[in-house]
Order: sequence, then structure tokens, then C-alpha cells
Amino acid sequence: MKLRLLRFIGAFYLFFIFSETLRDIMRYPERWQNQNFDTARWFLGHLQSSLLFLAYALFSYLFLYYYYKKISKTVVFVALTVIAFGTIGLRYVTEEVIIKAITGYGNYYEGTTVAYYIVDNLYYAMLYTAFGVCWFFVHYAVVRDRQQQELLLENKKSELAFLRSQVNPHFLFNMLNNIYALINMKSDKALVATEKLSQLLRYSLYETDKLVTIENELDAVRSYIDLERLRFRESVQTTITAATNVQHIQVTPFLLMPLVENAFKHGVVTDATQPIMIKVQTDQDRLEIEVLNAVATREKDEVGGIGVENLKKRLALTYGDDAGMSTEVIDGQFIARIFIKLKP
Repeated sequence: MKLRLLRFIGAFYLFFIFSETLRDIMRYPERWQNQNFDTARWFLGHLQSSLLFLAYALFSYLFLYYYYKKISKTVVFVALTVIAFGTIGLRYVTEEVIIKAITGYGNYYEGTTVAYYIVDNLYYAMLYTAFGVCWFFVHYAVVRDRQQQELLLENKKSELAFLRSQVNPHFLFNMLNNIYALINMKSDKALVATEKLSQLLRYSLYETDKLVTIENELDAVRSYIDLERLRFRESVQTTITAATNVQHIQVTPFLLMPLVENAFKHGVVTDATQPIMIKVQTDQDRLEIEVLNAVATREKDEVGGIGVENLKKRLALTYGDDAGMSTEVIDGQFIARIFIKLKP
């Protein structure tokens, strides 16, 4: 509050000097054309009045600061009017009663009526009360905008956290089904699958709230493929191509996993002529990821499930316009592409 008041007072005096100088030049141009005119003395002569002018602005600002959101706009208007006329009365008592009693001099000529004093001070009342009102609403707009941005950020974080929480149960559910199938077949590979799953769960639990390297993400994908390889009696056909310069690039976690899951769910996984292909490379200032798989004829529903849609939303929330994702089916091949603009 102190810092705001110091800024307020500083801005007020800049406005006061500008407005009073402009007003004085317009009323007494010959005075300012006089080379012997003492501007410092002129300012000191106005300093006493400026303290009371400050009261117009300060009282209106403080009133709005504490009560604007608590009362109706009609009451605000009435209250500001009362503050303006009340400050006129305060100035009259200060200059024409107290100071005059002490020094013998007032700010107005002898015989000035109260009515004339009030009318003559309406200019200052409106000008400096308006300054206080304008200052409050500018500050209020800035604060509201900041609060709105903070609210949007919190909503974005909450939505992103919700989307991430969807990834893990969805992924875990699929893996438990895989292990259940191995156990049902009385396969000795069930223990190996359980170990692989524990590694993936560790990655899932401890890496989802921060960025991870492409290297870590690919390691998780390889573990997932190993689990799927244990489940399928026939060999799983996959190829992973990653440029050496992408290994340490950091990305949001579980970037590849939904696409690979989608490929196993909807694609051909055991045909050596049509392997699941995972490519990660850079093109100038962009990271490019591509996952390609042949669409299995057994699938009747639309290719791409909750994992793919979830990933699109997470990319938008995390990277905004700096990332994008596209999916298409060409000649029986489902192709998912992701690009992320790399920061210099």
C-alpha cells in the first residue's frame, strides 16, 4: 500500500505541475514571457494549495480502493460528490480560517463569500477528484487483468494436470490387461512383464510433472514395446530412428507413448514388411516426431482414441502455438506427426 501511495503522490505532482503551468500560461501569458519570472517561487506559492488539491485525489482514490466493489455505482457517484464538496470545505477551513487566523492572510480577498468560494473551487474539485478516480480505475484494470491472467494460468495448470492424470490410469489399465493375459496363458514371461511395468510406473509417477529428455521418453517407449512383445506370441515389428542431436532435447513426458499405444491397438504389429515406425529428428528450429503404422483390418472403430486426443490437448496447453499435431490415413497407413518449435 505504501508503494502504491508513493507512486500515486508522485504521479499527482507531475500532473499538478503540468496542469497548473498550462492553466497559468493560458491565463497570464505575459507573466511567463517575462525573463525575470521566478518559476521556483511560483511553485512554492502553489505548494500550500497543492497539499489540499492532493486531498481531492487521495480521498477519492482511497474511497474507491476500499468500497468500490462493496456498494452500488449510484452510491459511489454520490460519495465522490460528497468527497469533492467536503474537501472544498476542508480547504476553506484550512486557508480562510486557520491559516488566516495565524498569519493574518487568506488565499482569497477579504469579503469573499462562501458561495463564490465553492463555485471558484469546483474546477479544482472536478479536476483532481477525476485524477484520483482515473488513477484508481487504471490501477483496477491492471489488477483485474493480472488476476484474470493468473486465473487462466491456474485453469490451464488444472486442466493439464487432469489430462496427465488421464494418461496414467489409461496406460496402467492396458498394461495390467497385458500381464493378465500372460498369467492366463501361464507364461513364465509374466514376471519379466511385471518388472517392466514397475519401471514404466516409476517413469509415469516421477516424470509427469516436469520435462524429460527425448532419450528418457524413448527408453520408456522401448520398455512398453518389450511388454507388448511379451504379450504377442508372434514377434512385434518396430523400428525406432532418432537423430543423435535430439537425445537431450527436453519435452513434455508421455509424448510418444499415446501414439505407440494407438499403433498397437489399431495397427498391424507383427508384419515385418509393415513395422511400426517411430522417427524423431530436427528440421532447422523444429523437433519433428512421426509414428507410422499399418491400420489393421480387424478394427472397425475410428483410428485414434482417448490417448491421441488427450495428447493434442496437452500439446496445446503446454506449448500453445509453438507445437502442433496432425493425423492422417494414406494407403492404409496411419501417420501421426508432431512438431515442436525449439527455443534458441
